[in-house]
Amino acid sequence: MTKNGKAEEKKKINIALQGGGSHGAFSWGVLDRLLEDGRLEISAVSGTSAGAMNAVALADGFVRGGVEGAR
Repeated sequence: MTKNGKAEEKKKINIALQGGGSHGAFSWGVLDRLLEDGRLEISAVSGTSAGAMNAVALADGFVRGGVEGAR
């Protein structure tokens, strides 16, 4: 709830994840923090190489267990 008593709407975002080993590891940490924060709603995700692997893991987690499953 916000100060004026109205429910706060989550901002919807689309994410493109880059490839590369260390970039993939860093990106997963960023995704985890975004999911933990709860102010954003991930509407779409795409990626290449390591980013594609992260995108698949994220999407599968959402399907299986929502935000907590995605983390």
